[in-house]
Amino acid sequence: MKRVPGWIPLLLLASLPAWGAGPDAAAKPATSRGPKLAAVTFGVRHRVFHDFRDLHRVKLNEDFPLGDSEYSARMVQYVADFQMDLPARKIYSLSDQPRNPAFKIIVRKNRVPEDTTWAFLKSPPHFGARSYFAFQVLKVEFLDHEPLMPDTSQAQPAASPKPHPSAASKDSTAGH
Repeated sequence: MKRVPGWIPLLLLASLPAWGAGPDAAAKPATSRGPKLAAVTFGVRHRVFHDFRDLHRVKLNEDFPLGDSEYSARMVQYVADFQMDLPARKIYSLSDQPRNPAFKIIVRKNRVPEDTTWAFLKSPPHFGARSYFAFQVLKVEFLDHEPLMPDTSQAQPAASPKPHPSAASKDSTAGH
């Protein structure tokens, strides 16, 4: 049996992409670092109580109350450039720059984890299947980068309801 020099397997191993880190992990230089997260401002809504509105500026791994209820939340993860590999059920960042920032939030009831959800800077808040609370990212602050806020220039105004066709025909015949 012929022996393979010890450096050959190491060379082969070094040429493989970093597993579990996403498709661009091998292409990124190891020395690059994105902006350091300082705080996030969330607007919070409730599924049942439509008048419920809460506003919180929080840091990573900091608990915050949800209204005057027995619920609290904690932002536990920041992903700078959110991407999801659906078949593998893995979440990773395409880069270290905040191009598509996302925040994983755990909701607790009486300190017991009850729900996990994501909040995105570039998406409206959403309620999960079991969620009572939805979180909207209003501002992302960094220690070494300009703050980011949602782009509201693309928001469409609410459409006014169109009159029923029978109402329009009554109006047009009213003067005849």
